[in-house]
Amino acid sequence: MSCAFTIEHYCEILESALKVGYVFQGFHEPVTQHARRVLYLRHDLDVCLEEALDMAHQEAKLGVRATYFVLVNSPVYNLLSQDSLDLMHQIQVKGHWIGLHIDPVLFSSGDASQVESDVIQLIRFYGSKIPLVPVVSFHRPSATVLGHDFDSFTSTYSLRFFKEVKYISDSRGIWREGCPCQVLSRGLYPAVQMLVHPIWWGISETEPLAHKLRRLLGSRLDCFKQYLGENIEPIGRLLQEGGL
Repeated sequence: MSCAFTIEHYCEILESALKVGYVFQGFHEPVTQHARRVLYLRHDLDVCLEEALDMAHQEAKLGVRATYFVLVNSPVYNLLSQDSLDLMHQIQVKGHWIGLHIDPVLFSSGDASQVESDVIQLIRFYGSKIPLVPVVSFHRPSATVLGHDFDSFTSTYSLRFFKEVKYISDSRGIWREGCPCQVLSRGLYPAVQMLVHPIWWGISETEPLAHKLRRLLGSRLDCFKQYLGENIEPIGRLLQEGGL
């Protein structure tokens, strides 16, 4: 088994967890009483939503559910655009949950009570447009939110999910303690939170990460050009003439 960052191996990781009895649960759900092992699967969508679709499809085929966290203050995608709403709907109909991913720099105050108040407002606003679970994943969590329990919503960085369970992450495209296919297959931990970023995962081992990231950058640039071309006539003419 090659531990490459491919969708094929990602499925093998999930299968290794299923084989030893891990039950996949949402952060917002009560713990299943009969489950000896529980896995909270999470995806932070920092760059785009399109990259998540294949992962969501493969998980659904295995009967696995995950929480997909969408970035509210993203400079590269708009949660309320029709394309984004359609993509989130496609993820949800596969049985997955949508939560908010929030960069704490959005908050003017470092006080936890003010952060909670601000997050509640965001959940209410986006929840009126998107079916959300009351769970938040903070982007680059600050000391204020790291390990803090909030009353009005669940944080993936609360004591329960960050300190009291095993935390595994592919941040920066690296597994710091080795591939989860080995960690999970031994069933050493009764509860695990696993963070997986779809942008690191490709179709084939033959595609280097740099090529995948260039392809991702190109697709985002194409979306940007298309939007500008459709909405700003001079730019549309320049694109048609090959001037941009």
